[in-house]
Amino acid sequence: MPRAVQRLSLAVFLGCLIDAIEQSTGTKCYDSPENRASPLYSVELQNTQPENTKTMYIDAISVWVHCISEPVRPYSNAKVLGMIQRLEQALADGFELPEPFSLYRTTFDGVQTLKKDETDEGHAIVGVTFRVCYGLRVK
Repeated sequence: MPRAVQRLSLAVFLGCLIDAIEQSTGTKCYDSPENRASPLYSVELQNTQPENTKTMYIDAISVWVHCISEPVRPYSNAKVLGMIQRLEQALADGFELPEPFSLYRTTFDGVQTLKKDETDEGHAIVGVTFRVCYGLRVK
């Protein structure tokens, strides 16, 4: 009897994403940024949906990555824009997931917002969709 196809746990996926961001950017990343010192990244799950193909089982996992720069006075977007660039470079080549899962494709959905927080920290939200293959269809 064939074994059931198992999806990747969202907790494991977000842990791998957080580790990849931290290792590639050198900046701390959290799933909850409350009471954390900036600069930092924070990941927020938006949604998941199946995007199976004829040959693969795929989940599309959409996240918002918050980029929060240290306070700047007088304010400038330069620090937070640099964080966006480092994030995009860090994720461009993908990252490792545990076997048997693989990161099939990464799509940058653009900057969702760019603002100055009341603390004079820059705050940008970058949308990213990851497509994770969790099995092959066999006839």
